[in-house]
Amino acid sequence: LLKMAASHFTGLTAVADVIKDLDTQIALIGLGPHSSKKKQDLDKLYELKSKARQIMNQFGPSALINLSNFSSIKPEPASTPPQGSMANSTTVVKIPGTPGTGGRLSPENNQVLTKKKLQDLVREVDPNEQLDEDVEEMLLQIADDFIESVVTAACQLARHRKSSTLEVKDVQLHLERQWNMWIPGFGSEEIRPYKKACTTEAHKQRMALIRKTTKK
Repeated sequence: LLKMAASHFTGLTAVADVIKDLDTQIALIGLGPHSSKKKQDLDKLYELKSKARQIMNQFGPSALINLSNFSSIKPEPASTPPQGSMANSTTVVKIPGTPGTGGRLSPENNQVLTKKKLQDLVREVDPNEQLDEDVEEMLLQIADDFIESVVTAACQLARHRKSSTLEVKDVQLHLERQWNMWIPGFGSEEIRPYKKACTTEAHKQRMALIRKTTKK
């Protein structure tokens, strides 16, 4: 089973490196389902990442922060392929400062999903629909986080293969195991079974109420 890579920071460290390490740890934990301990660890990682982004937004990615004080998180193994020889525990940076909402890291012209592309996607669904600016920022942030987590996990898989080149199969393996997604045009020729989404009891009750209301 995969163990999260240990990160050992001492003295002053660039905040951009801290964020990169936190993204790696978040990606390695995976989507779940999580135990209560792992969920606490994941919440802590997101909190630390938010603080780190706030510092970077204020002082820039090369800003140095003192990491002499840190906390240790020892999450349970994630249900992903082995990643070579990695430490059994992970040291997580405790970044001073107050929590804040993280902004997107890369400039608009470097974004995979820009506001214009997002608006085009919305118009394809509904030409009359418009997104609030805060909603746009949130969706762009989600897209950024998704890309960061996928690339980070794929790089870990490539490293496990002892390869310095990231290949499609690395990305595909992570997408398949964590997101039940496949890259069109790549992958095995086998017929993949359709996995029906699990319907919760609460959803069934809501649908029954909707059907009952529409019949009136």
